[in-house]
Amino acid sequence: MRPLLALPAVVALVVAGITTAAAPAEALSTERFAGPDRYATSVAISRGTTNPGTTVFLASGERFPDALSAGPVVAAERGHLLLTLPGQLPAVVAQRIAELRPTEIVVVGSTASVSAAVATEAGAVNGARVTRIGGADRVATSLLLLERLAGRGTVDSVWVASGQDFPDALVAASVAGRDRSAVILDHHGADAASARAWVERVRPHVTGREVRIAGGEPSVSAADAQLLRGAGATSVTRYAGQDRHATARVINDAFSASPAEPTMLLTTGSNFPDALSGAVHAASRGIPMYLTSGSCDAGISQMLREEAAQRGITRIVGLGSAASISDGALSLGPCASTLQQQIGTAFGTFAPRTLSGTGSQTIDLGTPIAYAQLRASMPSSAVNQVSALDAGRQMVAMPLSITGAYSGTTLLATDSASRPARFLEVQSSGAWTIELRDLTSAPVLTGTASGSGDAVYLYGGAARTLAATHSGTSYFGVRELTGSGAKLTPISSCCTAASPTMQLHAGPSVLNVLGEAPWTVALR
Repeated sequence: MRPLLALPAVVALVVAGITTAAAPAEALSTERFAGPDRYATSVAISRGTTNPGTTVFLASGERFPDALSAGPVVAAERGHLLLTLPGQLPAVVAQRIAELRPTEIVVVGSTASVSAAVATEAGAVNGARVTRIGGADRVATSLLLLERLAGRGTVDSVWVASGQDFPDALVAASVAGRDRSAVILDHHGADAASARAWVERVRPHVTGREVRIAGGEPSVSAADAQLLRGAGATSVTRYAGQDRHATARVINDAFSASPAEPTMLLTTGSNFPDALSGAVHAASRGIPMYLTSGSCDAGISQMLREEAAQRGITRIVGLGSAASISDGALSLGPCASTLQQQIGTAFGTFAPRTLSGTGSQTIDLGTPIAYAQLRASMPSSAVNQVSALDAGRQMVAMPLSITGAYSGTTLLATDSASRPARFLEVQSSGAWTIELRDLTSAPVLTGTASGSGDAVYLYGGAARTLAATHSGTSYFGVRELTGSGAKLTPISSCCTAASPTMQLHAGPSVLNVLGEAPWTVALR
């Protein structure tokens, strides 16, 4: 049973400065290399690259690992990289082969990647010689491609990139092709023995060469980097950012400081096909290739705008259609903020933390927190209470006070953003666990929700009516924390069944449902 006197008071909050879109900056010209599918897009990129070489490399558009290491080789030979289905040569690709009239077609990967029938059909388009470069696995294929590159000139450096994921390797390939570097794929084995076996395979190819690692330790482990240092490499340097987008920036900052033309390529960081051919275009033209999100992301767009301004970029070329990169993402914004970004701006963000203990305790949170989701499991049948105290140990909120076992998510909202919680005072006679999360991770209410315990939701729509129903066997309430001239506006009902309504303010806002028996809330 929840004592009514322990419910938090209605609190007036003032939150300003919610930004829904970034300020417009100088317009950049945009265009696309795009077709109705990945195969047609590879043809469009090939036509835009205008390499004079007489070799076409043909790689799977369904499986990325084999082609990850092909880009630098294709660029070095001034050739073209086209994609195909494993078991069928797309008509648009066959047409492009006829236009190019290659003397050699290099099929990348084993027959599992590109079938023998497709290789034969491609060669028959204009009678080109067909060569297959495919090893027993992705690592072996990358080493065979390195050998082809080395057979046509000096290779002083190699990139090592993940063979399990594609973004870092794609960006590495886009710069490797400019200075005749190769790309070797990492193994991602589960034990030290597989790591040692991998380094013995690559040792002949890294000895006496500079090794560049693309991406952080989730991509290429610290242990593998150390093995490479002991394998005879002249140096081992890692190029990594906090995520794939930042890693692309780090690599381009190191190796594309002066683009040959005021152009950048943009490719999605969540899929690989368009960027396989794009890496060849970037290397051949001496321009940087960056990763972006499919939809406009304010943070990524701001980072790319900074890069464009720093490099004098005036033209952006997107790889793929609007289904891959939206028009907003391609133009680098301005981007409308997501609901989660608006909530984070208004109420703050922090790393989640989990607290646990037995009995009553006062816990130092380490950092001040004004607003949070408080997820608690308190099995004791006696009083379970959580109070938020400021730095002076004065109570600024009581997010939870209940007699009986509790399991749910409630809202911690202090009396004022200027008096955040620094301590949690827990009162309980048994074991308990409390998790604090910022408000951005709460689920979004878009229609109807139901439950039988406390819950927290985000709301991002226009002003609407919220209709609620509850069984009436215990207390029920709904509180709203709004983001502009904000206040908590509760529905409060106890012990009889009811169907109350309340007027929701326009989002962004946070809703806290308080209930110990079945309830529903619905937007009207």
